[in-house]
Amino acid sequence: MLVSMRLVTILVGALLLASCGGNQHFHPTSPAEAPSVPPYLELRTPRSASTLHFPAGTYALNAVDDKGYYYLAPRRISQRSFSTGHSYEGGIFVEKRDQRRLRGYVIMPGGLTHVGNFSRADYEFRY
Repeated sequence: MLVSMRLVTILVGALLLASCGGNQHFHPTSPAEAPSVPPYLELRTPRSASTLHFPAGTYALNAVDDKGYYYLAPRRISQRSFSTGHSYEGGIFVEKRDQRRLRGYVIMPGGLTHVGNFSRADYEFRY
């Protein structure tokens, strides 16, 4: 019984993690392909979403999907816990409909996951 409950918990967690992922038509891009959006986003102070830590620095436009733009962090996103630390590729997601709405994103083993609300972060778009 205990093993089945653990299995159900793991499966539900995996489904939730996958459902938070990116949107349709995700693909790498370049500034030339997305002229309506600045090629860089400068995050002036570090931000955190739960145990994920996003470094300050210049994030570069890296990908796009139906809902927004993905700016890749200048270095990997770190995750700290009581016993271990991990790092992931990731950065900042900017919505197409409202470019003032920012979220973090990380690419974990379960896929791309949006995290946190960075709309109030100290940031600036750069050309």
